[in-house]
Amino acid sequence: MRLTAWFFIIAMLPLIMVNVAIYFHMVSSIKSSIFNRLEAVRDMKVAELDHWLEERTVDIRTIADDSGMRALEGTSQRDEGDIGRKAAIASEARSFLTKYLEHYDDFYEIFIVDPDTKTIMISTIKDREGHRPVHAFHFEGALKSGDLFIEDIHYSSTVNRPCMAISIPIFSREDRGRPIGVLVARFNLEASLYKHLSNRTGMGETGETFIVNKDAVVVSNLRGHGNSPLKVKIEGQAAEASRGEPGIAETSDYRGEKVLAAYTYIPQTRWGFIAKQDLKEVYAPIDRLRIWMIAIFVATVLGVVIVAFRVAKTISNPIKALHKGSEIIGQGNLDYRVGTDAKDEIGQLSRIFDQMIENLRSYTASWEDLNREMTERKHLEKMLLEIREHEQRRIGHDLHDNLGQQLTAISFMTQGLENLLRKKALPEAEDAARITHLVEMSKSQVRTLSSGLSPILEKGEYSLMTALVELASNSERLFGIPCDLRCKPFVMLYDETALTHLYRIAQEAITNAARHSKAKHIELRLTKENNKITMTIKDDGRGFIMPKQMSSMGLEIMKFRASIINASLDIRSVIGEGTLVTCIFFDKRESEINMAGEGKSPAGSIRHI
Repeated sequence: MRLTAWFFIIAMLPLIMVNVAIYFHMVSSIKSSIFNRLEAVRDMKVAELDHWLEERTVDIRTIADDSGMRALEGTSQRDEGDIGRKAAIASEARSFLTKYLEHYDDFYEIFIVDPDTKTIMISTIKDREGHRPVHAFHFEGALKSGDLFIEDIHYSSTVNRPCMAISIPIFSREDRGRPIGVLVARFNLEASLYKHLSNRTGMGETGETFIVNKDAVVVSNLRGHGNSPLKVKIEGQAAEASRGEPGIAETSDYRGEKVLAAYTYIPQTRWGFIAKQDLKEVYAPIDRLRIWMIAIFVATVLGVVIVAFRVAKTISNPIKALHKGSEIIGQGNLDYRVGTDAKDEIGQLSRIFDQMIENLRSYTASWEDLNREMTERKHLEKMLLEIREHEQRRIGHDLHDNLGQQLTAISFMTQGLENLLRKKALPEAEDAARITHLVEMSKSQVRTLSSGLSPILEKGEYSLMTALVELASNSERLFGIPCDLRCKPFVMLYDETALTHLYRIAQEAITNAARHSKAKHIELRLTKENNKITMTIKDDGRGFIMPKQMSSMGLEIMKFRASIINASLDIRSVIGEGTLVTCIFFDKRESEINMAGEGKSPAGSIRHI
């Protein structure tokens, strides 16, 4: 399963990274396309409004510059003149204005205001002539500016609906700076402006466009709000349109729905224009893309899992076979084979594995033969060492029993001869005394030699400590070097073979210190903790450089003796500081012997000089 998981991870990481990169790239592209489209719709609608305004302003200017309109000069109610002529001029002007209403649906009333009396001189609605306009701003803006004036959309009580008017002064033919009237054109917004805004081409199901005045109040119809002109105020980022800030943003609309709004400013009318569309519809392609990406990802994951599982099985099954073969071979069955006929690397590995086992089988057979030979050789060396020990003990016994007894007899005879010669007062008595002294010295040397050749001779107990006490005493007497034994607590050893080899190791170490190291003092330490016996031999000689491989026969024999009794031997030497030999032996036989009544000598320190 772990191999399958790793294959899955290795396969999925690049896939996930690529899918994420593709997804975000496509989302960015879709958003950019959506933003561009909405901005294009906004700009197109604004261009249509500009075109509509331009056409209407051209119409108004054309009417104002018409000679029939200028002919109204002198027809004011305050001016005196031919009443019939004034009526004819007014009738002709009214007829001219009425034709505009007949040809264009944008207007529902055109009238001319007398700048002096502030009353309507001529109107397409004759009943309004002679009356003051309901709103003074119809003509005041044009009079103040002296040019075309576009008033903001407002509620008209005369028509009970939102209304908008464009006014312009009509100047005198004789004095171009004196207005003789103000032309006011009131528009049917439903048939003109709102008609352009109601066209939702390219806006989808939820898109719409509308305009707001400088106070961010909606002055056109809204899809989601009945009778909305001048009754709904836009909040949020889209309200920036009324303050002259163009842009596009995700915001909330008058319904509280999230929308994408593209907005701009129309300076000629001081309007803000907003084109918006619900985010749900705007980002529907992204949602569909997300669903497709998830579906593709899930399908890919399933495919990768299947492929990873099959590939992992292809690799893991041979590996399991190799593992099983390794366990079987590890149990000693070198005849087992795991090779397959597969042509891939795993098949080659299995065949190489079988070849390795075949070689191992050959090497194992050779190693077993070599091990058998080494075991036999070690057994022979041990037998030779035991024969050597046996011969040394025999020689020690011969020296002690035969030569020692003979020297004792000679010593008695020479002492008797010395006494006889002294009674006769003969000078040869001194010679007899010297002979007796030499015989005693020979007896002592024979005793030392026999003790060295057979350390546990006639002791009746296997005491390593007792043997080392005598070894220290004999070594000091033989080499003339102080040799101390420190033992704490009392140490008993019940393995005769181990006692002999430990004694010989100590004997060899002392001999090397006395003959080769030029030591002035030798110290033996013997300790025992549970079944662990530790013996150290330390001298203050000149030391030597430890070789990587033992080249000294004495050191080799010490190592060999330690290996026979399964003891550890450590030899450390420092030039000018001396040598330390440490041997550690575990006495396994102690637990097998009843210690009742034995080994209860008081713990103390034995020092022999």
